[in-house]
Amino acid sequence: MNDDKLLEAFALMDAALAECDADPDNSLRQAALAKTFETTFEYLWKYFKREADKAGLETYSPRDALKAAAQLQMIDDLELWNRFLNARNLSVHDYVGMDQEGAVNLVRQFRDSVKQLIG
Repeated sequence: MNDDKLLEAFALMDAALAECDADPDNSLRQAALAKTFETTFEYLWKYFKREADKAGLETYSPRDALKAAAQLQMIDDLELWNRFLNARNLSVHDYVGMDQEGAVNLVRQFRDSVKQLIG
């Protein structure tokens, strides 16, 4: 995968996750984790969309892009990726941040799934 912005966003998310692990009660670190998760997810679904377009599949939304990524066998658990999308949607509209413990675990799952994609 050669997508510099996605890789940079992923590195920031990974660093924010490490910071949250070091100080789980720090709300500023939680907010940083939420934002870096959102940003990484945005770059990733747009990457899926570009790949779908190259394959001749039409995508109009993040959900369409995830379906196309599953169809192209880029991801193997569409249900899990839809959970990531739902968490991103909640995070974007919750200006205080995500539920701390649940969010950290979900972002950890997301990080591991993205690592499989980017190698």
